[in-house]
Amino acid sequence: MNKVRLTPEAVRDLSEIRRYISVELGNPSAAQRIVGSITENLRLLERHTLADPSVEAPTGHPTDLRILVCGKYIAIYRAEGSVVSAARIVNARQDYIRVLFGDISPATEQNSEDI
Repeated sequence: MNKVRLTPEAVRDLSEIRRYISVELGNPSAAQRIVGSITENLRLLERHTLADPSVEAPTGHPTDLRILVCGKYIAIYRAEGSVVSAARIVNARQDYIRVLFGDISPATEQNSEDI
């Protein structure tokens, strides 16, 4: 069984999700439920590490990151031996590629290599 850990960025992401739903949307019980659901989904990675799609496929950017859909959120993680590290947790409506890599474009990278 793998050990799942959260990076400091993922911890901040979960805290911000909780704060936003609890304070900004005024729904502390929903905040608790949603963060609890995300955490439950992350625990699935203890047994099913590589079942989720790679970030490399949609981006063309070489990476070992994978995507776990957690309801309306996406957990981005990598498996490193027997440890699974959740790198970020973002709203599924966010451009997670930009969150991870900034403004990359596979086409731009391809053109740069051809010159």
